[in-house]
Amino acid sequence: MARVPERLRRLLPSGRKAPDSSAPAPPRPRQGHNLFEAAAEYVAACAEDDPARAEEAASRVSPGMLSFGINELACRALITLARERNQSPSTVARSLLGLRDQSPARRAGDG
Repeated sequence: MARVPERLRRLLPSGRKAPDSSAPAPPRPRQGHNLFEAAAEYVAACAEDDPARAEEAASRVSPGMLSFGINELACRALITLARERNQSPSTVARSLLGLRDQSPARRAGDG
């Protein structure tokens, strides 16, 4: 009967010995591809005119995931540029695309 408490102690997490902390745990293999890594690589490859690299990056994730990652990258880049230039994100976006800046009076009278 005295063995039952000993067995229970070994089964409970608090009774187990801690793993040897001197030996590092082996790295776990990555599951799939990170959509943000794929998006960053895809956009960089497109900017550097490297279609082979862009195609390889695009093949890592689904088209929908890649689109989401590219959109997130664009938003973050636009916000960063707008802060650096002390301008609105809309003004910076239009400037990057070569579009004329819309004046506030014109926007109000569009309707």
